[in-house]
Amino acid sequence: MSRIIGLLMCLVSIIWGYNEHQAGTVSFGPLTAFLGGAAVFVATFDATDALLRKLVSKSTSEEERSAHEKHNRQAMLNRVRDFWVKGVLESSLHEEARIELGLEERRDAVAERPWDVILRTQDRPDCKLPPGTKILDVFERVGRSLLILGEPGAGKTTTLLELAREMIDRAEKNPSEKIPVVFNLSSWTDPKQSLNEWMAEEMRDNYRIQKKIAETWIENDSILPLLDGLDEIANERRAACVDVINGYLDEYSAQAVICCRKEEYEALDAKLKLQSAILLQPLTPEQIDGYLERLSPDLNALREALRSDQELQEFAKTPLILSIMALAYKGISVEELQSLGSTEDWRRHLFKIYVDQMFQRTGRTDSKRYPKVKTIHWLSWLARKMRENNHTVFLVERMQPSWLETKGFQRLSSILMQEKNEINTVEVLDWSWNKGRGKLMSRLVIGLIVGLIVWLINFQNLRTIGYGVSLIYLLGGLVFGLSIGLVGVLIDGLVVAEMETRTVPNQGILRSAKNALVVGLIVGLIVVLIGGLIAWLISGQISGQIVMLTFGLGVGLGSWLDFGGRAVVHHYTLRFVLSRENLLPWNLVSFLDYATERIFLRKVGGGYVFVHRMLMDYFASLEPGPGGE
Repeated sequence: MSRIIGLLMCLVSIIWGYNEHQAGTVSFGPLTAFLGGAAVFVATFDATDALLRKLVSKSTSEEERSAHEKHNRQAMLNRVRDFWVKGVLESSLHEEARIELGLEERRDAVAERPWDVILRTQDRPDCKLPPGTKILDVFERVGRSLLILGEPGAGKTTTLLELAREMIDRAEKNPSEKIPVVFNLSSWTDPKQSLNEWMAEEMRDNYRIQKKIAETWIENDSILPLLDGLDEIANERRAACVDVINGYLDEYSAQAVICCRKEEYEALDAKLKLQSAILLQPLTPEQIDGYLERLSPDLNALREALRSDQELQEFAKTPLILSIMALAYKGISVEELQSLGSTEDWRRHLFKIYVDQMFQRTGRTDSKRYPKVKTIHWLSWLARKMRENNHTVFLVERMQPSWLETKGFQRLSSILMQEKNEINTVEVLDWSWNKGRGKLMSRLVIGLIVGLIVWLINFQNLRTIGYGVSLIYLLGGLVFGLSIGLVGVLIDGLVVAEMETRTVPNQGILRSAKNALVVGLIVGLIVVLIGGLIAWLISGQISGQIVMLTFGLGVGLGSWLDFGGRAVVHHYTLRFVLSRENLLPWNLVSFLDYATERIFLRKVGGGYVFVHRMLMDYFASLEPGPGGE
């Protein structure tokens, strides 16, 4: 904001000087105002602030730190529970009729430990665990260091989230327990980035905490990483990711859980340095039949088809495929499915029937608002962009100009954005005295400069107005300048809150708009009221108040932009371009809710996820539709 003040002062001085030149008068006022504005502008840079900040010490009481840590810990636990347990696990496709998955321990799937070499007499066979064995029991028995393997759709993520639910409950009861945090490894894209750095950035971006807090938790070994989707990393980077994870496990207490598809993991040369591994077992014919029987009598035709076709039964052996079959073929014939020959043909046909069936569902939203062709086109584009940008959860406010289809639109957006071509929201504002007073001296210096300028402008008229009036000018200018300095301190102390639980779609932009409006109005009104009052007391003329009104509006506008307004403008500009290009609808949140009603997406806090990665892959594989033709 101070830089805007300085630039405004320079601009006003130029206009002032031009008017004097036109009127044939000459004074030092415009030059003084210009030099003062330049001084204010220079004084705002970090180097100046850093020099003056050394004069002020910083301290925070132990009680405040303890309260913040407790608040942050509970907020993080709430966030993981809301996002992953309530949003994904408890609304999964097969949650209505849970299937107890079989577990098989695979110790040979993880890196061999030194004591294994000493104690081993012969290779131990794979060990199938007793029916009903809980993932929590296995996790505790192997020292909280576990690899979960399985086929696509076998229930790896579900098993991971069941463990997350149990560990959240424990962490809430016992402050010494680590904080379980779910991460999706698909967003790890830089082979040079350590797991520590990546997790800190993920907690900042997805869980909305300050990166400094996340780094502290990681350094203090307070995090229990639950890493999903090792197989979702590109083939050429997967081995490097394993090395990075092993480096983290060597450095810290090695408590972690990692999920990966069996085939992709077995193709790796290196193994993870975990204590043990489990392989999720395929469903038995009895489990498949019992599941369909419990769901609905309308699935009898599907049950008969699965009993009579061994290959089709093999296709249905994972919980995901079985759940989608139950939704897609409820009350309809499965003869067409039986006539297909390959697993890939079955899968594509199954998802096509599933999508068609979901459009027949009744819901709150009128289906005429979102025709089938357009809906598939938009979801196809969204799925491709989420895969390209390694996003598991889609947050409306996290869309960036890089999502635009053409370089021309990206360049246009870059011109509009100006800075880094990236949208950064300002969601929650708090005020910190420690942060505000860090720039106290520099802001007061700026204020004094402004105050002296007000007096120096009239210095050449000193004999005319008299020393008494000049003293009033000086005092008024200093009061105004110091007030401006204190406003600067007020703004400098504004910080983004440490935690934010996002529960409403596009909440980041909505909060940014609210914060921008509040800060802009408060700052603008303070400048207008204080400056206008002093101008009236000194001169008694309305012209001075008009100048202060203009000045206050400029400062308020600058504050509005700095504290959320810029993000709001850029976000809706991007939304407008995407809508014009028919890549996404303008009423985006309403459309996403419609897709959720059709069970293509699930709501996760304030974001959305495809009900499974395989469904997202199906949509992403579709050619872009005609967009409503």
